Amino acid sequence: MSHDAEARIGCTTDKSTLASVTAFSFKHLSLSLSVDFATKEIAGTATWTVIVAEAAEALVLDTTAGLAVTAATVNGHTVECRSLAPHECLGTPLAVPVPEAEREPGNELTVSLTYSTSPQSSALQWLPPAQTAGKQRPYMFSQCQAIHARALFPCADAPTCKFTYDAEVTVPAWATALMSAEPQGGPQEVPAGDGSTRRFAFQQDRPVPSYLVAVAVGELGSKRVGPRTTVWAEPCMVEAVAWEFGETERFIATAEDLTGHAYDWSRYDILCMPPSFPYGGMENPCLTFATPTLLAGDRSLANVICHEVAHGWTGNLVTNHTWEHFWLNEGWTRWLENRVLTRLSPHGEELYNFQMQESLTHLEEAVSQFGATSPLTALVPPLDGIDPDDAFSAVPYEKGLALLNHLTSVAGGHAKFETFAKAYIAAYARRTLTSADFRAFFCEWCGKEGVDCSGVEWEKWLLEPGMPDRAMQGVYDYPDTLGAKATQLVERWVSCPEGQFAAEEYAALPPPLKTHFLESLLARSHKAGAPLLPLAALQRMDELYQLTSSSC
Repeated sequence: MSHDAEARIGCTTDKSTLASVTAFSFKHLSLSLSVDFATKEIAGTATWTVIVAEAAEALVLDTTAGLAVTAATVNGHTVECRSLAPHECLGTPLAVPVPEAEREPGNELTVSLTYSTSPQSSALQWLPPAQTAGKQRPYMFSQCQAIHARALFPCADAPTCKFTYDAEVTVPAWATALMSAEPQGGPQEVPAGDGSTRRFAFQQDRPVPSYLVAVAVGELGSKRVGPRTTVWAEPCMVEAVAWEFGETERFIATAEDLTGHAYDWSRYDILCMPPSFPYGGMENPCLTFATPTLLAGDRSLANVICHEVAHGWTGNLVTNHTWEHFWLNEGWTRWLENRVLTRLSPHGEELYNFQMQESLTHLEEAVSQFGATSPLTALVPPLDGIDPDDAFSAVPYEKGLALLNHLTSVAGGHAKFETFAKAYIAAYARRTLTSADFRAFFCEWCGKEGVDCSGVEWEKWLLEPGMPDRAMQGVYDYPDTLGAKATQLVERWVSCPEGQFAAEEYAALPPPLKTHFLESLLARSHKAGAPLLPLAALQRMDELYQLTSSSC
């Protein structure tokens, strides 16, 4: 591999932050926040505990133009902060002066900042009652991934900076606050208050990067559904949510077995968001945010929760060092998600083979959208001056998964690769790594296990754009025996819509194959010259399979 290629896959410089990530070590954050729905602002203090690593005149933090810092102290001494030149994508860095006597490496600093967010904060969504399920109360939630934490609190907004945190959140008396941390008891009355507000306290003892700090406030109810899982939602949704996500513990326990590492986050609670929540899910530690579109009534979309559960190990516990190595979060999570689902499915490896075919289809679509020569279709894309959100696609998910499938083949199959996964999680738990770190660890493991990995074309995999080479073993050679059942059913309908069909044929398909059947039927109708199913046949299919009268 060339010197330039080595530099790219081993790059530890975070191009998505303007903060002092090498001069200071960020240890702990204490937040004291007050949520104001009338002004659509959060106000309070952020108090950092940092260790001086390199003598510097100022601690530089990531913020945005709309985040107003009105006061600051360093070890109790009042200091005057100043905003530095803004960046088009990365915000407005804030320089916090460090008193000369405090600059010696190894010194611990307590840096307290009084601030408020703006109504336009990119980290926060303020929903009026009309955008909620209950239609009675407003709702607020945060979304910090990838680099929006800097619009919620002053920070080093970089995955490599992991810290513990505690928080107090004051909200209206009717509201409940939740965070990506463990609740510390129930709500408390605000001292000397008029009863119009109450306060919630949280503690996160495991180190997390800034993008995993999350907060949500609304009118919420809850129900316990497992030994470490409580579901939260607006009161009118709680029962449906509790049933839909009632088997979450199976995912957690199976992931523990596959990784050989106990779930590290104590709680796996789920907050089902209002209908206007624009994402599928977000893997906030202790509290996954989930879309209500998963409430199918038959648990058929629970794979999304399985993906977020998997993040408890791959992403939250073992984390990409910078966003250029994002595939280490998402490719690994796609792998763990699918290995969990394979273990739990009566179809076993047939399901995995089918899902890998679907994965390649999604990857082809993403590569087509960017263009096969776009550098953003490489597993390690260059993010110089680019907002990571602008580079977001299925590529790190599905191409990362394809690489892990290739390495599975190199290692000698699923059972052998799962032993590598256990070693990998154990080695990098609560740490971050680059793609070069991953390559080195895999090659070291192969050496110990007597596995020849000399044929892995790392530069091609990590740096070349487009689809993986068709000659790569373990990527395209998945027999689609399960998917064929749905495809054959489509062909029977198209070739002979008056033929004999049984409701059980469709009912017996697992949820992913029902989706595949409908997608294949639609794709077939779009082919040039393909015969269209007559209306009578579609009505017969609907009646037989209960497509519009059932959520199944």
